[in-house]
Amino acid sequence: MPRRATTVRRQGTDRLRRTDMSARLRHAFRLREVLYPANLLTLARLLMLPAALHAMQRPDQRWRALGILGAAMFTDAIDGAVARRRHEVSPLGKLLDPVADKLMIDATAVTLSRVRGFPWWATALIVGRDLAILLGGLLIYRRRRVIATAHPSGKATTLALTLAMLLYLADGPRSGRPALYAAMAPFALSAFVYLRQLIQATSEASSSTTLPPGSARKG
Repeated sequence: MPRRATTVRRQGTDRLRRTDMSARLRHAFRLREVLYPANLLTLARLLMLPAALHAMQRPDQRWRALGILGAAMFTDAIDGAVARRRHEVSPLGKLLDPVADKLMIDATAVTLSRVRGFPWWATALIVGRDLAILLGGLLIYRRRRVIATAHPSGKATTLALTLAMLLYLADGPRSGRPALYAAMAPFALSAFVYLRQLIQATSEASSSTTLPPGSARKG
């Protein structure tokens, strides 16, 4: 009976947390944040992606694809600075920017693996890391009620991988492979950082469910 009661309490706690997290997500963002210039730049980056992927798959549009990816990379370089300069760092921007980065990197890696000799092992590592980061971000938000911001190593990885992909698109493995190997250094560091955050968030969530009835967490 005590074990069954504990299980019921845990199930009830999990349901309450899921409901609470959904409510927080609904109220975390304001509609006006969509119109912030920095967030418009991020949305523009997302809108550029389909055209870039289409051009990448056509040999006669390789330079068009390079131009679109270069423009997307430029928006990624300036959107954060624009938000800080205008004092418009927003929860929506904190969510949109890393999601746009990951969609751009992952979709480009898959496409280049198909048409330009980008290694599939690298694509698998990139996609796997990003899935782990998204899972970790969800757990951190659920536990701490904050949107995890991108770590500097993550931004460095995005920059390094984008440069490597641009070189693969322009010149294939001859120029792209050395840049890809160089990008593995910030990639490994960012994977370690985000894995540590994921483990920490998971352990905190687990410890909170094992507290005895009637006890309260400090802090």
